[in-house]
Amino acid sequence: MAPEDGNAPFLRIPWAAALLKRPEVVWFTPTSRKRKQSGEDSLFAEILKTPRTIRSCISFYSRPPPSSIQIDEVHTIMTIGDGMNGHPDTMHGGIVASIIDEGMGMLQLANHEREHIAAVSRGQAEGELPPLGVGTYTAQLNIRYIKPVATPAPVIVTAKYIKRHGRKEWIYAEVKQRAGLTEDYDGEEIVCATAEGLFIEPRPKKNKL
Repeated sequence: MAPEDGNAPFLRIPWAAALLKRPEVVWFTPTSRKRKQSGEDSLFAEILKTPRTIRSCISFYSRPPPSSIQIDEVHTIMTIGDGMNGHPDTMHGGIVASIIDEGMGMLQLANHEREHIAAVSRGQAEGELPPLGVGTYTAQLNIRYIKPVATPAPVIVTAKYIKRHGRKEWIYAEVKQRAGLTEDYDGEEIVCATAEGLFIEPRPKKNKL
């Protein structure tokens, strides 16, 4: 099965479809899944976009009230193949770290886009999307591995803000899967890993005279 992003692959998964079909949900395909000439995001847009790695990916959040710009929580669902294993039927711990970092990045992306749109409406920015290459860098990522991440299977990463201050953002995330799935039962939600990360936005470059 060829890689396919968007909501279609997840509407075939009952528990994922139930989340995406809620009226307040806004979903988007992560821009990190799109190949770029600069080479940015090549890990998730090329290397991990195959039938045996991450076949499909979608992010979503609950629409905030009109008076609010910030989104506090973003969920990212991925369908995982068996090409990233460390042990049989088990995702490599380093890949678990990568999808956590990516899920945290989707929370930041959604907020940067909303902040950019707000700046455009005030006449302080231009364009539909923020410029490429604008964002934060991972400074710390502390992970607690609780249960193995089973493969091949869907996985959901939930990322939420702890706090934001100046150029720094602290984010908490959980990696979850469903166990005991049947045709009539969506299974039990299991937390496989939790993490806290610190992300720092680079200082603006000074123009040379």
